[in-house]
Amino acid sequence: MRGLTATDRHGRTWDIIAIESVICALLVTDTRTPTVMSAPDLIDTHGPIRLAPDRCRLSPGARDALVDVVDLVASEPETATIEQIREVAVAAHLLLGVKPAPRSA
Repeated sequence: MRGLTATDRHGRTWDIIAIESVICALLVTDTRTPTVMSAPDLIDTHGPIRLAPDRCRLSPGARDALVDVVDLVASEPETATIEQIREVAVAAHLLLGVKPAPRSA
């Protein structure tokens, strides 16, 4: 799962997913009873919930370096190199969970 997981007040784990533009929760700890409900219903029925993003795949130093490059590209795009812009694009693809488009020649 990419994105968020939530833990309800009973200690069960839920994956937070989008289904047709609706934020939903999929119960993952009790597979005997497949359960999907809207996020508001999860909070009303089993809340409060604690959200936890997937752990970061970058080391702290690599994360800090990427943050610096993202800041540069966002604040002064005219001074960013092509390679720095590509780094930001790769990070965005990972964050969004999508595969990058093939590079043009």
